[in-house]
Amino acid sequence: MKKLLFLLICVSILSACTKDQQHKRSMYYWQTTLHIDSLEQHFLQAHDVSRLYVRYFDVVLDERKGTVPNATISFEDKVPQNIEVVPTVYIVNDCMRQNVDSLPTLILKRILQMNETNDIKNVNEIQIDCDWTMQTQERYFAFLKSLQNLCHKEGITLSTTIRLHQLSLNVPPVDRGVLMVYNTGDVTKLDVERPILDVKDVRPYLHSLAGYRLELSAAYPLFTWRVLFRGGKYVGIMHSDDDLPVLSGDSIVVRQPSLHEILTTLSAINAEREDVHQEVILYDLSENNIQRFNSKDYEKIFVGNK
Repeated sequence: MKKLLFLLICVSILSACTKDQQHKRSMYYWQTTLHIDSLEQHFLQAHDVSRLYVRYFDVVLDERKGTVPNATISFEDKVPQNIEVVPTVYIVNDCMRQNVDSLPTLILKRILQMNETNDIKNVNEIQIDCDWTMQTQERYFAFLKSLQNLCHKEGITLSTTIRLHQLSLNVPPVDRGVLMVYNTGDVTKLDVERPILDVKDVRPYLHSLAGYRLELSAAYPLFTWRVLFRGGKYVGIMHSDDDLPVLSGDSIVVRQPSLHEILTTLSAINAEREDVHQEVILYDLSENNIQRFNSKDYEKIFVGNK
């Protein structure tokens, strides 16, 4: 009897360990230069972050050349050891109104070249980020299917971002998706106090989550917006003090998600589909962003508020 009890305890421990190993903690990296300072290094190590979604480049529309790469990242530092890199490419939706038959080959070739040039070996997945709509869905899905076939030949899986409003649309032909749980409100309206994340804006979309037939992870925001208003009307987001001219009488309001709002949203998603939090991703890794909350609070977020 004692032996049986011992075996049951061992199985329970092993099951818990396996479950914990499957639970990933990840970050996006969205700067144009890969430079990870000591504070960011410490954050990654302290919170066992094992995956970085690194924006490699954008694809934009040029009037003369068609779809072209833009804002390619430069690798000033090496990615920390034991961290998996997911090369991520942002595609402007207007590109999907053009002929993109050659784009899958060009994107994959460029990513593989960047990996080789910068000695990035731990790549098992590529991600495409595009705010596609019903009007561009057919062409975008054809693009994804073609890219997925090419990736699979290289032993690489393909994922795409999923906006909340896309949960009610058809499921894209990819291996998995990342639900982008931010930018939920209208930043151009002065009376919208939580445009980055407000659970009341998220809830209406969640009725589609349980039946969404794609493996999903979820990404939550850390970033802050400084928004300039003039006479109560939206002027723009200020990324630096001299981004936009500030006139007498203008107002600059700070928009940022609170810990309460993030955890409340986590709970709302958990109630619909717990498996989404087998991987929790934060957007994005930067010195300012990771100082938003303390270490215990980050642990609450990373474990899916369980």
